[in-house]
Parts: sequence; structure tokens; C-alpha cells
Amino acid sequence: MNWDDFRVISAVYRTGSYVRAGRALQIDETTVARRVARIETALDVSLFEPADGLRRPTAACMAIMRPLHDMESAAESIRRLLDQQHFAERVLRITTIAAIAEHWLAPKLPDLLAELPELTLSIDTSDNNVEMSRWEADLALRLGRPKSGAFLMRRVGEISFSLVRPCTMAPDTEMLAAYPQILADTPEMAGLFTVVKDRPIRVETSNLNLIRAMLASGRAAGMLPDLMARDLARLDNVIVTPMSASREIWLLTQPHLRNDPLARRLSEWCATLFPARRDAKTSATKG
Repeated sequence: MNWDDFRVISAVYRTGSYVRAGRALQIDETTVARRVARIETALDVSLFEPADGLRRPTAACMAIMRPLHDMESAAESIRRLLDQQHFAERVLRITTIAAIAEHWLAPKLPDLLAELPELTLSIDTSDNNVEMSRWEADLALRLGRPKSGAFLMRRVGEISFSLVRPCTMAPDTEMLAAYPQILADTPEMAGLFTVVKDRPIRVETSNLNLIRAMLASGRAAGMLPDLMARDLARLDNVIVTPMSASREIWLLTQPHLRNDPLARRLSEWCATLFPARRDAKTSATKG
């Protein structure tokens, strides 16, 4: 057995096809089939079986996927390290939503980077869903615990939310800014709709910075994390009410970084960014 054969097994597992695996690896379908057969013979097991036009992984294949993912992750880490021009420097890739990057990470990043001169951070805040399972990031900060994944998971804190509403408009005339329907079951949206009931949504977006800008106008209602709502409480045209809604923040880390000192220091730093859950309040806040 050799590592190159295992790369083929992983590609077939991801794509469900010898043809698509071959395209991903830039080899032909016949070579893919030959390598799969070779490793099946060496291991004396069947790794894939044809079903509905796809190559479905067998139980034996599923059993080796987690260590195989770790091997691929380590190989990718080595490749990226060797691609760097300065080996004394380390680039760690972290992905999160724009609001967390801008309001939680950015203000404290200078201190972290001053403490760790060997660290360079690549921060992804795109709308595209960065796949940890495909090693497109080393760490991820996510709202809520993932249901599955072959990576290390750690709860690093919690974000509490506040309701922001105009203070000079009748409730039935205020505009409503809310998440798209796919996120309607989140705690903050549940909290919002217990107050506004069946009010029509005028703007649907998951971009918290856009929602914040709209609420600052004093003509719209919506939910924001406490940190993002804090400055709005100083305005004369809005009223900010802390709610009981909250979201857990989870840090995901690639398994091969488990004992990496720099990655562990970054993980500890992330854990300092988010406060423990505040007590629920019902009184309105004004600056």
C-alpha cells in the first residue's frame, strides 16, 4: 500500500465516481479502478460497491475514512508549509462570519500578532461555505455546534442578543429586518418573532452588519448580538432591549493541529473573545 493509492480512495469516496475521482486527481478512470482494486486486494476487503450509478462506500471504507482524512490533512499541511517562502513564519487559515471577524476578532488581532510574530492569519469571511472536511481552513468559528465532522470541536463562548426598535414610530409602521427563512429557527429569530408576531419582513439577510446599519436609522426593528447593539443604545431614535436569546460559539480545528503549539495558542485566544452568558434582562437600555 502507498499514500497515492489512499488519495484515490478518498477521491472516490468524495465524488462517488471513478470518472469524477479521475478528473479531480488528473488521472484516467482506468487508473482509478486499478488502484482501488490493488488496495482492496492488499487489504482483502471491498471498499466500494456500485449502486444507482455511483460507487457507494462499504462499511470497511467508512471505517478507514477518519484516519485517512487525518493523513490527507497532514499531507496538505506539509505541502502548504513547503510552499511558504519563509519557514520561520506560519500561516493559519481561519473562517467565520463577517460580523465575528469584524467585531470580535479584528479589535484584538494586533495584540495577538504582536505576541506571536511568527504567525500570519488568513481570515475568510466569504459567503461561500468553507469546507473544513476538505481542508480549506485550519480553524473555524461557527454559531452552534456542528452535527458531525472529523475535526476537533470546542465550545469557546456564547453570544447574547438584543432587540433593537425605533422609539418614535408605532410598532405597526416600523420596518422589519430578519434572517432568510432557512435561518428562521435560530434562537434570535424565535426571540424576534415572539415580539413582532406576524409582521411582514421588509429585508431578509443574514448579514449582521447590514441589519445593524438598517436598525441605526431608527425606522426598523431587528435582533443584533449585544456587542453590535451596544453603540446603538446611545442613539436617541432607537431603544435596545436585552433578550434571553443566545447562540453558542464553537471552534473547529483540524485534527492534525491537536498538539501544534501555535494552533493551540490561537485556540486559547479565540476562547477569550466571547464572554460567558449574561443573565437575561427584560428592561430596555438607553445610553
